[in-house]
Amino acid sequence: MTTICANPAQHVTDAPQNQATMGIISLGHIDPVQGTAAHHESFPWPTRWRALTDENLIARALTADPALYPEVLKSARDLIGQGAQSILTTCGYFTPYQAGLAKALPVPVLTSSLLQLPGILATTGEKKVLVLAANAAAIDARCLAGSGLGKEEQSRLVIRGLEGPGPFREQVLEGGGLHDVPSIIQQASQLVSCTVADHDAIGAILLECGDLCLAAQPLRSATGLPVFDYITAALWLQSSVPARTDPRH
Repeated sequence: MTTICANPAQHVTDAPQNQATMGIISLGHIDPVQGTAAHHESFPWPTRWRALTDENLIARALTADPALYPEVLKSARDLIGQGAQSILTTCGYFTPYQAGLAKALPVPVLTSSLLQLPGILATTGEKKVLVLAANAAAIDARCLAGSGLGKEEQSRLVIRGLEGPGPFREQVLEGGGLHDVPSIIQQASQLVSCTVADHDAIGAILLECGDLCLAAQPLRSATGLPVFDYITAALWLQSSVPARTDPRH
């Protein structure tokens, strides 16, 4: 049974009152920190959010369990009912939900940072894109198809994951909580550095997980490569949304 947890404060950032509000659906197994996609202070616009919780939430999220989709849809509709003018889900593996949500909802929706991949590949010529994920194996054919990639485009991806022993698995995948962010950044940086050294044709990096936004700027500095994440995806989405006209929301 999945429980939808509402944020009673309905966090709203300091922003012009007519600025559009984004509804955020996150995984509620750990508390977000500033800089992650699930934290209200990570964005320069008003946000409202819902957190999904379930004892098997990570396993269900990694596979985009079809049984979880109705809960995501309900959360999105609740947020729209409270004035959200766009919807963001912070688990990169939710791409199989994209088509259904986009059809069912009256506002723009973005389920995953992976939806940026077609555009990133188009901007990098023939170079490859390194995808740094929470779990590499979970970025399977279904997940990539949901992000809009064909087989030829998928062949240009180098996928690496942080599911092995280390701080990311302990703090995020096992629900220990983000108590040592520098250790996660270090783990991500080491894996990326080794991968870039082994693949001289990498032209950009994409971070799948909303918690990996914490590593985006350090990775840009360390590699000199463009790094895309949930923040870049959200900025793209929200910049298209008209300003609010109804002061009640």
